[in-house]
Amino acid sequence: MSDLPVWSAAVRTMQAGGREARLLCIGDSVTQGFGGVGGGWTPNGRVGAWPERLAAMMSGRGLPASAASVAGAGAADGASGGYSAYDPRVTLGAGWGVNALAGMGGKLFSGAAASSGGWSFQPDGPVDRFDLWAVTNTALGVMTVETDGVVRASVNTTKPASMELATVAFPETSGPVTVHWASGGAVFIAGGVAWRSDVKRARVVNAGWGGARVADWTATDQPYRAYGSIPAAAPDLSVVCLTINDWNAGTAVATYQAGLGLLVDRCLTTGDVLLMTGCPSDPAQGKASYAAQGAIRDAVFEVAAARGLAAPIDGTALFGGGFASGLMFDSVHPNAAGQAGIAEAVRTRVMI
Repeated sequence: MSDLPVWSAAVRTMQAGGREARLLCIGDSVTQGFGGVGGGWTPNGRVGAWPERLAAMMSGRGLPASAASVAGAGAADGASGGYSAYDPRVTLGAGWGVNALAGMGGKLFSGAAASSGGWSFQPDGPVDRFDLWAVTNTALGVMTVETDGVVRASVNTTKPASMELATVAFPETSGPVTVHWASGGAVFIAGGVAWRSDVKRARVVNAGWGGARVADWTATDQPYRAYGSIPAAAPDLSVVCLTINDWNAGTAVATYQAGLGLLVDRCLTTGDVLLMTGCPSDPAQGKASYAAQGAIRDAVFEVAAARGLAAPIDGTALFGGGFASGLMFDSVHPNAAGQAGIAEAVRTRVMI
């Protein structure tokens, strides 16, 4: 019997011709991919991230998967050349940018009222659907979703605060899919998923958020924050790795454990949860002591045991028991080889 029963059932449904299985990767800058390419975020740093590698590995082992999605800008707007230097699939036209307002996967994308440009996403092949994650609030506006120069749908976000999913259908295209402001106030999106209705592939969504701690994923001041957005993503499996920034910031273990439990409970409302601990940071370079890192690691295992979850992936063991300089880009982030190792560790758990 699988220790990830909801995920296993979703994959089998997909293989039988049903909807695509959904895997959400919740994490920090390691998940987002910093260090997986030579410039940190650039060039095209998202391809070096373990979720992108995971999708390719799954496909290579017989489980078709796709990473043709964007879930927030995380902290990659800090890349030299801006967000699009990290993810060239995304183009930010006039009036569009990365906003400090945070939701699923960190910073949101925003289009100013009366903006003339658009937010565009270039899929990895022909698609005929786009699932748009849009912020709603009473002061916001209306946006359009376009392909091949034709408006395919209008999305009204002038309603009570939330993060909503809008599925837009259109004739098959090789892209891009473009979102424009149309009327009213500014508009905000986390991104979305490009897919093809006649081809079933597991969705691997990278919601990595550079600098994120557990507290960032459990803020409830607005329904469209990361915590409130999880039902819009509706993952069959959430892979959660949020340890590094908490141990390096000295988050109290009890506070961390309570926050992680809250996040896990939220993810369990839609599917399974697989926890993972981060690769060890280097105390010799001013990072947390191994004892402090170990205390946060132990808290992850305690949360998993208390909720009857599958055994977590142990990042400390994966990286040889301590800071592994040969697998690291810097004192915190793994390099390409380290990212590949994480992807393989997750792959072995999610293949059914």
